[in-house]
Amino acid sequence: MQATCLLLLVAFFGFSVAVPKLRHIQALWRHGDRAPLGTYKNDPHQESSWPVSWGELTNDGMEQTYTQGLKLKKRYIDLYRFINATFHVQDIRVRSTDYDRTLMSAYSNLAAFYSGSKTTHPNTTDWPTNWSPVPIHTVEHSTDHLLNANPDCIRMDELEAEQVIHKKFDEFMLEQLPLLWKLSEKSGTKITNFKGIRNVADAIKIERIHNMTQPAWVTDELIAKVEKVVDAGEDYLAGSAGFDKPENVELIMLKGGELLKEMISNFEGAKSAGHRPLYHAYSAHDTTMTAFLRTLGAKEGVLGPKSPDFAAVVVLELWEISKDNFAIELIYSANAETPFKTFTSSISGCPKTRMCPLDTFVQRSQKYVPTDIKMQCDKLL
Repeated sequence: MQATCLLLLVAFFGFSVAVPKLRHIQALWRHGDRAPLGTYKNDPHQESSWPVSWGELTNDGMEQTYTQGLKLKKRYIDLYRFINATFHVQDIRVRSTDYDRTLMSAYSNLAAFYSGSKTTHPNTTDWPTNWSPVPIHTVEHSTDHLLNANPDCIRMDELEAEQVIHKKFDEFMLEQLPLLWKLSEKSGTKITNFKGIRNVADAIKIERIHNMTQPAWVTDELIAKVEKVVDAGEDYLAGSAGFDKPENVELIMLKGGELLKEMISNFEGAKSAGHRPLYHAYSAHDTTMTAFLRTLGAKEGVLGPKSPDFAAVVVLELWEISKDNFAIELIYSANAETPFKTFTSSISGCPKTRMCPLDTFVQRSQKYVPTDIKMQCDKLL
């Protein structure tokens, strides 16, 4: 449609108009629906209540990430014809954290993305219909500074501890003592800090998604209180401004800056004609996505105080507006039921428009880009 309108302008007015050209895409998604990572002692729904083990991807999660893969296919294969429908290893590079649920989510997403691929799978009758195996790369989770927002990192541990003991946050947690006592009494698990509240909240939230009956003490009022505490503390403890403390740039850089650095490098490389791959995909966690969005200054604008839903997808697109003039667009799909929407204007330091000049994006990002992430984690820089 965009190209058609531009051609009509050329024909009617007699002047040429540059047609923006998509040059590169980078997608980051959260894994699909999973079982809780664990639960509290008195929970009637222990691990035996689930069809999978703690933390593993459910069938719903597979379907969610498959649906998101179809959306990406519709946009980049069917609509823009940017990527060949037939899988070519040079076109795409996929990276996942070393968790079953993220690896399986990547497989599910890519099964949909390349569901129209021809000649890239056997024609035997017992082969899964139209499934082409796509390589997924990963590294050990504890040393994964690219996609793990909480890797082994001495300096990060120090900065997080400073956030916890900050006077205003400490006062906030003291105000939550009645809630901590109630949760401890009812759950049968001693809950003494923010992490304990968040763990109970995660279990209850996922059980409610799966329509599991909750104990009488898990009321709407209690859930609202727990969510309010989690929403208030989650972003702050990861470096966002809060509790009369400014944004912690170093902590945000350590958690999400390595991914931002790689994405900028990928975009710079993609400016060259014929550059491959065309598509970088990252399969990770809610913490990965929120950490990355904080490096963009866009977490609040895209998600508000909440964490992303299962299978949420954020995409950065690189467009060549005219010769050697590049810009990026940020789009986001909140879940399998939600279409992509543009959120470029949420990026701090970018103009409040649909696209942000690449040079502007790179410049505004510099304070969040690590020099040497391993040395900075070990406090050697």
